[in-house]
Amino acid sequence: MLKYLRAIINIVVNYKFYFVPILSFELYFYIFHNKNYNKFKYLDSSFLSDSIPCPYFFLKKIEKFIQKNKIDSICDLGSGYGKILYYFGKIKKKKIHGVEIEKEIYSSSQDLICNNIRIFNENILKFNLNQIEYDAFILNDPLKSKIDLLKLIVNIKTSYNDVIIIFINLDLQKQELVQKELNIIENFKVSKNKNIFFCKIK
Repeated sequence: MLKYLRAIINIVVNYKFYFVPILSFELYFYIFHNKNYNKFKYLDSSFLSDSIPCPYFFLKKIEKFIQKNKIDSICDLGSGYGKILYYFGKIKKKKIHGVEIEKEIYSSSQDLICNNIRIFNENILKFNLNQIEYDAFILNDPLKSKIDLLKLIVNIKTSYNDVIIIFINLDLQKQELVQKELNIIENFKVSKNKNIFFCKIK
């Protein structure tokens, strides 16, 4: 119960004037969609960020971008309990793969696997990014270190000449990194560390 209270407090503090629509959309998701994929876990890790699901309000904005840009195949790097996989794979019928290193979280998302969804229990820094030819990568801030995020961006740039990369909830240092390494084609900012960046390779 305390962790859910903590999550609500974090929404109010971090999403500022958007906390009302954020909470309203989460309530809608809780009532009408499968809440099993909306779980979160605070990790004691120097490598991984806490497993915090993407807000449903943000998923709807990402969906509009994906529709506009005719994106059909997606890879969620750091897929957590599977909220993004569930929404785009089960509801929107997109081809989507997830990569999750934390064994317990990965195991919890296994019942999502279907024709549209595959999930890999791997380190995203060592994952073969060419499993299929992805149209877009989604990263809900899976890596704690700016240096590790740079490694991942370099891996993507090495593997692809043209791909969309969608970042969710980057802190200021990681935003500076993305601005330096990639072309930002759209962004949506709620506060200094709650945001969406839609990027392409330079």
